[in-house]
Amino acid sequence: MSGRGQTAGFTLVEVLVAIALMGILGVICWRGLDYVAGQRERIDRETDDIANILRVLSQIERDIAQRAPGFMLPPPSRPGMLPASLSVQYSSTGEITLEILRIAPPAAGSSRAQRIVYRVAESTLTRSASPAGTAWPLAPATDPVPLLTGAQRLAVRVYAGGFWSELSKGEVGVQPPELATGLEIAIEATDGARYVRIFAL
Repeated sequence: MSGRGQTAGFTLVEVLVAIALMGILGVICWRGLDYVAGQRERIDRETDDIANILRVLSQIERDIAQRAPGFMLPPPSRPGMLPASLSVQYSSTGEITLEILRIAPPAAGSSRAQRIVYRVAESTLTRSASPAGTAWPLAPATDPVPLLTGAQRLAVRVYAGGFWSELSKGEVGVQPPELATGLEIAIEATDGARYVRIFAL
């Protein structure tokens, strides 16, 4: 006489252990996915910031490349290391203004020039442009366009006589003044990042 076969199955304890393990694995997977999603958002944000900075530096490079030749400009009042089409000015608070006199798009067959001004104001790097004209002095640059938010400082150095000199207030630089062959522009951000581009003159 054969006995009744035992029915295979799981006990309540085994089911509860399996459910607990699945819950733990679910939490681990969710935390991992949340971390990956956060890293992706951060990378996308940093990529957008870098792309914007590269656009700003490319705009500065175009303005410098289109600067007016010396024969178009009035002679400088005193010799300096920068070409007559470039100037760096300092405010009483130490803020830097980069000014570029560049050739505007031709109109009516005559070459016109315009004044381009870069400065940092209220944690934003702005670019201003004057109307194009042929009479000197050129009109002042107006209507600043915000280019980069989160900018703290604009720094400018020139390469002349085999040395880099920061055009800071009171610094003499190379003596006697020698015309610079290179220009370094650095944008310092409020988060501590520093973006640098060097231009040949």
